[in-house]
Amino acid sequence: MWCREGRMPCKDGGKQLQGNRAPLRGASRGADIMVPGLTCAALLFLALLPGCSSSTPQNAVREFLAARMGGEAERAASLTVERDLTGYLGGEDQFSSSDFTVEVELTELKNDRAVVTARFIRGDEEVSVPYACRYVGGRWQVALRETERLWWPDIQLLEKADKE
Repeated sequence: MWCREGRMPCKDGGKQLQGNRAPLRGASRGADIMVPGLTCAALLFLALLPGCSSSTPQNAVREFLAARMGGEAERAASLTVERDLTGYLGGEDQFSSSDFTVEVELTELKNDRAVVTARFIRGDEEVSVPYACRYVGGRWQVALRETERLWWPDIQLLEKADKE
């Protein structure tokens, strides 16, 4: 172990090591590897970043469905382009994950847009539901309004009729 100056061994075995480096025990022959503390902090931050696992459209839909079916509305909203579930027509929150097995499959990918089909399976019954996703802010997110247009292509006409 090295003291802060890095020139002479610490008398206490490095227990009071200060500065921006943290010792890590190497895998081979007990070697000490010095890793900058700032690098460790940055890696930890990135690992804990919310939504970080939504690196694929399939994972975005999988996480969204798990949150909706688990009653986690705020988390579900954070996984969407809109960041708000107000007015969303999906009914996933009416089911629990114990009611269905859910499988997701990428069915369309074009630049920053994707369509993922979720198959809700219960016993020998199965329903396939498409979800639109967009790559926004460095991650894939469920696009609620686009998803609703996949479900009901004439939804804009219905919304317009409701307003009149």
